[in-house]
Amino acid sequence: MEKYVLEAKKREVIGKQVKALRREGLLPAVIYGSDIEPMPLTLNTYEVRQILGVIGANTLVTIKIGKKEHLALVRDLQREVINRNLLHIDFQAVSMEETISTTVPVVVVGEAPAVKELNALLVTSLEFLQIEAKAKDLPDTIQVDISELAEIGDNIRIKDLIISGDVNVLDDQELTVVVVAAPTLMEIEPEVEEGAELLEELTDAELLEEGEAVEGEVVEEAADEG
Repeated sequence: MEKYVLEAKKREVIGKQVKALRREGLLPAVIYGSDIEPMPLTLNTYEVRQILGVIGANTLVTIKIGKKEHLALVRDLQREVINRNLLHIDFQAVSMEETISTTVPVVVVGEAPAVKELNALLVTSLEFLQIEAKAKDLPDTIQVDISELAEIGDNIRIKDLIISGDVNVLDDQELTVVVVAAPTLMEIEPEVEEGAELLEELTDAELLEEGEAVEGEVVEEAADEG
């Protein structure tokens, strides 16, 4: 497991004064956990952005404060509304053996034969799963292999997932994660097209016969009157 380290310093500045820290390229933060009192911190904003760009939501990060290191998870990010600049970050200190409850995104991998060969639609019913695992086993994502979905109606439920490590999914095991659905627009079969054309021809012929009949009646009535 790759180690991601962020150098941090204890922060004395609080409240509105933290704006000055941001102008200096420093990011206000806090770290908390079962074995540590909440501690305000400052980090290098650039370094934080670099690490956030490569880690997942459940990747362990090492927060180094002086000579002491704390394993932690990113628990909250505050950003500006318009330009999305980082304003504040919360870390939860954990131990490798500590059991964590969190949500993990579902990632679809592979190619479903039903999609390729039958022009079917792949519908993802669950985008996140609620899981529980020790910090050392936390996955960043849960992959769902769809390469066995060959027919309309084929699906993968939570109970079908293969998840490495000691991870417990807390959601109902019967819930569907992905399902293959029939396409919404079906091409008209040649037989249907031919039938439609024949019906149209018959309809035109009936209209023609009806028109001739009406014309004949008019002529006959005119002859009677004369």
